[in-house]
This record gives sequence, structure tokens and C-alpha cells, in this order.
Amino acid sequence: MAHVDFLSKLHTSTKRDYLARVLAGNKAEFATLAKKFDVEYWDAGRDTGYGGYHYDGRWRELAQTLCDSYQLKPGDKILDVGCGKGFLLYDLTLAVPGVEVRGIDISGYALDRAQADVRPFL
Repeated sequence: MAHVDFLSKLHTSTKRDYLARVLAGNKAEFATLAKKFDVEYWDAGRDTGYGGYHYDGRWRELAQTLCDSYQLKPGDKILDVGCGKGFLLYDLTLAVPGVEVRGIDISGYALDRAQADVRPFL
């Protein structure tokens, strides 16, 4: 199968200064906090993680692209390994009503705060 780049469009749409963020602060300390994949990673400051990871619909276009590319239809099953708060899974269910989604993640914090409509499947 040919290489398909699903993420570059979404990733390059941000205007953040990644280099400044990497060079700021005590990265060893921030990494130690982030590796807990708890509140500091998901919902605290930008120095240790996302800085507040809330649903905003940014995954909708990617979800539709994935569904179109893989010709997903109701009844198909999707597993998201590293699903975080389940936002992509939620958008996949909107793109193709009737798909069956499941997700796993290392972060109990994220799973406990996942998108309500998909939380039972994580």
C-alpha cells in the first residue's frame, strides 16, 4: 500500500513556536510530569503537555478522510491505540454512524475524562 500522510495538514496548520516551547523551562522536570499522563499532561500548562485538551472538532476532517480512504461503513470496527480522550473516535462515529469504536490509552486520567459519547467504549 502506498504511503498516505493523514496528519501533516492538521499538524502544520498551527502557528505555535515549537522551538521556543522546547527550549523554555526545565525540560527534564516537565518531561517527568508529562510522563505520568495525568492532569499535568492533558489539562495543565503548555510546558508539561497540551495545556488543556478539550474537544473542539479539529479531528473531524481527519476522521472523514480516514473513513473515505478506508471506505468505512456502518458495522466496521475501529481500534484507536493511544486514544487519549477519544476525540478522534467520536468524530469517526459522526463521519460514519454505526461504526463500532474501541480505544485504549496509558492514561487513566484521559480515559476518565474522555468524550462522553465514546467513554463506554474505552
